[in-house]
Amino acid sequence: MAAALEYFRTNGLRVTTTRINQSVASTKVLHPLAATPENINSHRVGNIVWKYNEEQSTDLCNAFIDMLEENARCETGVIESLNWCLFEVLDNVFQHSKSPFGYAMMQIHAKRRWCTVAVADCGIGIHRSFKESNVYAAKNAYEAIMLAVQEKVTSKTKNMGNGLYGLMRVVGLNKGELQIRSGRGWLEYRDGEIKGNYSMSIPLVDLNDHHGTTVDWQLDLSKRVSLAEALNFPEPNLLLERIEDEAGEHCLRVADFEEGLGTRRSAEQIRNRLANLLSLGAQRLTLDFSGVNVVSSSFADEVLGKLALEMGIVSFMGRFELRGMTPTISAIVNRAISQRIAEGDDRTPGQAGRF
Repeated sequence: MAAALEYFRTNGLRVTTTRINQSVASTKVLHPLAATPENINSHRVGNIVWKYNEEQSTDLCNAFIDMLEENARCETGVIESLNWCLFEVLDNVFQHSKSPFGYAMMQIHAKRRWCTVAVADCGIGIHRSFKESNVYAAKNAYEAIMLAVQEKVTSKTKNMGNGLYGLMRVVGLNKGELQIRSGRGWLEYRDGEIKGNYSMSIPLVDLNDHHGTTVDWQLDLSKRVSLAEALNFPEPNLLLERIEDEAGEHCLRVADFEEGLGTRRSAEQIRNRLANLLSLGAQRLTLDFSGVNVVSSSFADEVLGKLALEMGIVSFMGRFELRGMTPTISAIVNRAISQRIAEGDDRTPGQAGRF
């Protein structure tokens, strides 16, 4: 809907709406938010429709992954697989649709441990893309979608054609769900079964050049998935590469956590991110406190104290290196860890026995 409305406005049509409730309006569906660095850094990333160009696709993908790392615990392989799928689908808009913009939205349902993503454009559509390439023949939009989800099939002769195939494999291994709509065709993949069809009754944004495509998928964050298995070959871990320093160590600067140093909720997001990085395969994480003069007791407890309790102190010491701490920070951290382990529950240190 967001992509279609933007197309109509661009072509001079006036769009008016009535009775839009606040929850719908807050998603920016009527006026998608441009994925500039300023907007990404100053707005919440989830539950918003983002409008992005080719240069902005990487930053938007990274922002989505950062949000997932901070707000949900994910089983092994989920974050890495979703990261790859996002890169592929966001980029497909510019490789195949002839559209200068894509539109994307991501939601995290933390209690259900479920993640939903939708990427759309108002481009020429999958069927038209295949017709123009003369590489593969498809009678209609549904047959074109079925071609697009096969391995090494693409409308571009020099491309590998693994994007939608890899996405479907990831979704299938994860027991998630996938819906693809393009032009007058649609496909749904759920529980290992494919359903789909072609119908002349499905409206098009424009008959000639703007059939549009939407790729909508959901992943179960509580189920493991292997990207290597999905693609039938090992893939480099892009997320861990992002935090590698020159010595090859996985290092995060605590100063970059900003507001998380003072609030318990933000600290919880940081703890989730660290746990997810370990699940991705990091054998050891270095937390560099250089440039940080003080941290709150809430931060020290919520991040380090709870991780030490959850992992066990021996395992915690083996998986984390705390570097560059001032004597004050060292005292705060030591106290938080010792109290959390001594109390052994999820109550705030110092509150045990109080009701």
